[in-house]
Amino acid sequence: MSLYQCEHCGCCENTALGMQPKTPAEWFRWDDRFEGVAERKGKHLCSACGPKYYSDGTRTEYGEWHGQFDRVFLPMGAFRTNQEGNLEHIETGRTDYRAFAIAGEAG
Repeated sequence: MSLYQCEHCGCCENTALGMQPKTPAEWFRWDDRFEGVAERKGKHLCSACGPKYYSDGTRTEYGEWHGQFDRVFLPMGAFRTNQEGNLEHIETGRTDYRAFAIAGEAG
């Protein structure tokens, strides 16, 4: 599975566990009155930053860290997914993303 950087919090996430940017936005409740996530709509999000509710009000699997691996925060916008599906530091091309870890909020 490919890794990517969450466009909201900056952590490393796996495509199988997070929210893809092409997921139809109408499937979820983005209204700030309920979620406070309107500014996240259309972004590549980790499990913790995704919307907690579907548009019909039922609970999603998002809104909290999945716990499948440690949550590693990285400098925002400093990584991209390379052709092998790994995180690559944009400036250096390095793929050892954990070497760039920064302090972040608890997952």
